[in-house]
Amino acid sequence: MDPKLKTKISKLPKEPGVYIFFDNTGRVIYVGKSVSLKKRVISYFSYKNLGPKTAAMVKKIADIKFIKVFSEFEALLLESELIKKYKPFFNVQAKDDKSPLYIKIEDNQIPLITTVRKGKMQKSVFVKGPFPSSAKTREILKIIRKIFPYCHHKNPKRPCLYVHLGLCPYPYQSQEAQTEYLSTTKKIKQLLSGKTFTLIKKLTSEMQSLSNLQRYEEAQIVKNQVDNIQKILREIHNPLEFIKTPTLVSDLTLSRLKDLKVKLGLSKIPKRMECYDISNLGGLHATGSMAVFTNGLHDKAQYRRFKIKFTKRPNDYEMLSEAMARRLKNAWKLPDLIIIDGGRGQLNAALSIMDKFNVNIPVVSLAKKYEHIYTPKKVLPVSLTKESPARQLLQSIRDEAHRFAVNYHRHLRSKAFFN
Repeated sequence: MDPKLKTKISKLPKEPGVYIFFDNTGRVIYVGKSVSLKKRVISYFSYKNLGPKTAAMVKKIADIKFIKVFSEFEALLLESELIKKYKPFFNVQAKDDKSPLYIKIEDNQIPLITTVRKGKMQKSVFVKGPFPSSAKTREILKIIRKIFPYCHHKNPKRPCLYVHLGLCPYPYQSQEAQTEYLSTTKKIKQLLSGKTFTLIKKLTSEMQSLSNLQRYEEAQIVKNQVDNIQKILREIHNPLEFIKTPTLVSDLTLSRLKDLKVKLGLSKIPKRMECYDISNLGGLHATGSMAVFTNGLHDKAQYRRFKIKFTKRPNDYEMLSEAMARRLKNAWKLPDLIIIDGGRGQLNAALSIMDKFNVNIPVVSLAKKYEHIYTPKKVLPVSLTKESPARQLLQSIRDEAHRFAVNYHRHLRSKAFFN
């Protein structure tokens, strides 16, 4: 392998993104995506049995470039956009001479959402793509369907399996259902187009209107949609933004860190942040988690989980104290900022443990309901807008800690059930 290429590969990030292979003439020969850029690119040069097409491609690689993104969903959309832009030889060959695959939303009374090999289409038909494979296209549709159940079957008389699973609204049942479904497809178009901010703003307004009309169940459904978009996708950026500014992730992450420093009155930008959360069911199978962000991005190799020993009764404060005490007994690198998932009570529990270990580190807590930030020096919580970069960063690490704790808790429950 060329020494310059080897050096480039060694410096690739472990975050999600899109990688681009060039040949010795500077032509793009392949575009791919991965949740870990470094791991994926290294695999091309590590495995011996790559297959004839992949092996031929690897021999032609003369240069590598990458674009970092915030989520795998963004990587899928950006990969699609770059393939459409460059039409790389080996991406085309990988399709076995089939035409590119697209997501299509029909323009009729009940717009079915399907995949299609692009041919002649009406201008009014919404088409997104091309996507590199049917597997990746299904992956995108699966994510979308969990947020906005949609319809893809043509039989109006017989509900499909997805209706029974709650993943299809069955718009054939009434005129009202059709009208509501048309609204849903418009939201899906916005999601696929990367217009997340506009979509969330619209959904929030819709949720407020339903709440004012005391239609609370419907308002809760819309709230769940907003939460799922923010949790799973956090903030989708239009693929064209990444193409225009390849350093977008680094730029936005630095912006969030600087904003966090100002909003919390920190003495320096927090390079390492740790967030703690507790998960249990009535005190049973209690778990604690420690999620770590390094330079504003998740650092999963540093995550830690704790099987809580305190089982006398449900007590989040005692459980949090135990998790933090066990963490501080270890000689792990200390963070520049500690975040606690919870309110004032959880914050006080964390401060008490830190005092026992003579640890003086800035610590805050983030309460879920109103996303209020509690600090040791202020009586009233800090309230930031949804658009605040600092709030988005705190939410990201809090959601990671919550996900990690819940997954371990479910694992312990399953283990206990089968035993």
